[in-house]
Amino acid sequence: MFNQNLPTYIHTFETDPRWKTFQSEHYIFHYFAESEAEKDLGHIVKTQESAYQKITTTLKLDNPGKLIEYYLYPDKETMTILTGFDWYAQAILNEFRVHMIYTEKDKPLGEHEDTHLLSLPWGLSFGLFNEGLAESMVGHAWDGTPHLTYVKEGYAKGMYLALSELMDHQGWLNSPEDGRVMYWYSLVGAFATFLIQQFGIERFEKLYRNTSRENTKEQNSGIFESVYGQTIIEAERGFKETL
Repeated sequence: MFNQNLPTYIHTFETDPRWKTFQSEHYIFHYFAESEAEKDLGHIVKTQESAYQKITTTLKLDNPGKLIEYYLYPDKETMTILTGFDWYAQAILNEFRVHMIYTEKDKPLGEHEDTHLLSLPWGLSFGLFNEGLAESMVGHAWDGTPHLTYVKEGYAKGMYLALSELMDHQGWLNSPEDGRVMYWYSLVGAFATFLIQQFGIERFEKLYRNTSRENTKEQNSGIFESVYGQTIIEAERGFKETL
């Protein structure tokens, strides 16, 4: 079992009679009649099946042997009432589910949440690399802007803590809410991409499998150094030199 801190999560959605269901090769999609999700169902299926193939191929992951369930909500109020969440999307690791708002304006499809689920055979690393891997698989920020555009702006504005300060899970949770969606997610996504491109997916997998949310900064930093032969400070310096 994986430990997620989800104190508000409720399961009212499970007994709601309004759900319609569609099953594809790797997914079960739940949606409401006459919703934006029902209207876009073909696009949703195509997008997520493509994301699934990209993730499993890039990360060299085996088929998990079970389907990913998506619950697509027509608005934030409905999602909050049925799940207790008021965020746009949330993967539930132990249930192999994703809860997602899907409206005419907000359609957060793609690789991010599925990466959290499909990478579970590697274990569960802390925020820097857990969110970094998911964003790396997406390849761009929430609004479609390249990660590096926001990263350069973030460094220029002095927005970021040193990556050494994010080497435990609490460090990631303590990162400022202001700008997190664009700037902080772009930073960790771009850094994960840098590590994968520079040193290969096999070494990143080793890092991911051996780091932990239960570890201290010092423990995770030591594992990083043993895997990459350099400190996180040196790695961040090399990353910044590529910008």
